[in-house]
Amino acid sequence: MNTAGTVSHAEVQAFLDEVLALDIPKKYSDWYQVDVSAVLDDCVIQGHEVDESTGDSLVFLKSSLLFCSPELGVMRHYPRSLVHCFIEDKRPEKNSENELLFRGELFSVTPEAEQLCWVRDCTRDHEIPTTQSIISGWMKWLNQG
Repeated sequence: MNTAGTVSHAEVQAFLDEVLALDIPKKYSDWYQVDVSAVLDDCVIQGHEVDESTGDSLVFLKSSLLFCSPELGVMRHYPRSLVHCFIEDKRPEKNSENELLFRGELFSVTPEAEQLCWVRDCTRDHEIPTTQSIISGWMKWLNQG
């Protein structure tokens, strides 16, 4: 039998497993295992994203999201009502100066020092479908009742 507690623990563990599989400094891994896991205890995660190059992550909860940055040592919580999504398709503008073909951005309407800016850029055509799928997940989360 699957209880809500078991499910939430499994989701947190899946998120932590993905982060800990990254090639990030041990102090960042420790921060996720101790501090972030403590904050997420008993939370139901609806999804997550991890930036493989920085170790930063987004955790999508029922009506908010949590931005985690081990380098900055911050966890920032944003209510869904303060998060917006912009999508730019620059394929029609293809020119040699602009290598960006497609972009999705989640951002917050908060004071500058606390702003969320999570970007997915595509510079190659084959990256666009994956990014569109990720943005679709953002839109689904943003439009939940």
